[in-house]
Amino acid sequence: MVVEMDDATREQVREMFSDIDNDVIIHLFIEEKSCLYCNDVKDLVEQVAELSEKIKIVEHKGALDGPIAKEMGVKFHPALVLHGKDKYNIKFYGIPAGHEFGALIGSIIDVSKGTAPLPPDIIEDIISIDKPINIKVFVTPQCPYCPNMTRLAHQAAILNPLITSEMYESLEFQQLTEKYEVFGVPKTIINETTTIDGLSPVEMFVEKLFEAIDT
Repeated sequence: MVVEMDDATREQVREMFSDIDNDVIIHLFIEEKSCLYCNDVKDLVEQVAELSEKIKIVEHKGALDGPIAKEMGVKFHPALVLHGKDKYNIKFYGIPAGHEFGALIGSIIDVSKGTAPLPPDIIEDIISIDKPINIKVFVTPQCPYCPNMTRLAHQAAILNPLITSEMYESLEFQQLTEKYEVFGVPKTIINETTTIDGLSPVEMFVEKLFEAIDT
């Protein structure tokens, strides 16, 4: 899957990146032996990084049993981890192509700001969570609703360091899609116990977060 931005998209993203505040580091985890989309993910983020001098790529090659991958909790290739002024538990597993490209761009901007464009009461509720939460969002590049769900989950992780948010490109991770019975996307799994099918309103999303920690 070769991902090339046309001139119009490139210019649109460059304009969006004018809103970046702090520098963003994209940690790129790849390996060359059995990773079908690793090179495509590398090409994609390199094209993205060219559009702002505030975006840097740090490449990590090889097995995931090293100290950096363990520290960041990276379990699969290919993976992207976004860090801004602070280190966030935000991951993209698989290539964020198609509609999901918008989630990558939006998340880069959110990470650079260290906050989320959400209603104040929602932000307050997410910040108040005092137990660890893991959010898995399963997506496909063709899904128009998936980017908003991915970005919402990532925003929760920006607001609260106890929250880990992971996007999974379903077609690349078939074993996981079978395990979590992903028959439609987006599908969100919170703490292995609570499920959201489809794109959730932000109020319901927060309710599900609290439901998951009470389960």
